[in-house]
Amino acid sequence: MFFERSVADRILGAVRPHPRASPSRPREYLAIVAGALAAGACGALFDQVTATISPEYFLDGKGLAASSLPFRLAVAWTGFRGGLPLGALVAGVGLLRAARDDRFSWRAWLARIMAALAAALALCPAVMAALDPFGVREASLGAWRPGAATRYLVCLGLHAGAYLGVLVGVFLEGRRALGRSPRK
Repeated sequence: MFFERSVADRILGAVRPHPRASPSRPREYLAIVAGALAAGACGALFDQVTATISPEYFLDGKGLAASSLPFRLAVAWTGFRGGLPLGALVAGVGLLRAARDDRFSWRAWLARIMAALAAALALCPAVMAALDPFGVREASLGAWRPGAATRYLVCLGLHAGAYLGVLVGVFLEGRRALGRSPRK
């Protein structure tokens, strides 16, 4: 029996006992799920706005022309799914920061991420529309109405900016969580 247990422990990598879940662990899981769902709802709303700017971005760029769902519902579903991982990331890294810093403030954490998001949402669409790095204007000649390619590029920039802004905000503010040992 002892030999079998030791071999199994080594095979499974369970050399030492796993720590028991803390009483706050379910609340932390709930916070991550809530963050994911909140960001999913924001993503659905964000995509409703950008679908108004450029339906072509979703119909041709995201392939929703082939969707069996009504256009606005397909757009909302796409945005909801796109927001889930960002919300889980923001909440998860926030929980890490909170565990390592007694002065952690969720309000300040989210405000700094929102500032990075706002900066990226202002910058990325302008850069995308000005540079047209993927040749969208040339590729869409004759297929789209005049101006549709620019609106497509603006939407592409808004979406890239949304992801980039959140990721940069989490990275810049979240790196503090990796630099210190947990509070006792």
